[in-house]
Amino acid sequence: QYQDEQFNDHEETFDGFAARVIQHEHDHLDGILFTDHLPPLRRRLLKGKLRDISIGKTDAKYKMRFPQVK
Repeated sequence: QYQDEQFNDHEETFDGFAARVIQHEHDHLDGILFTDHLPPLRRRLLKGKLRDISIGKTDAKYKMRFPQVK
């Protein structure tokens, strides 16, 4: 269930990629990150890589924004 820009109520079922995108954005509203869904072992294995990404030690073919380091 959702409301559009004019506050009209809608009910629709999504699946596949659209469902994943909607769930991802809904999680953001609840303060949940995709890493929160990972099992603890997988999260530990990715910790170093995620830390490197957060400080800009990564190569990407798209523009990235990083937090200011104090």
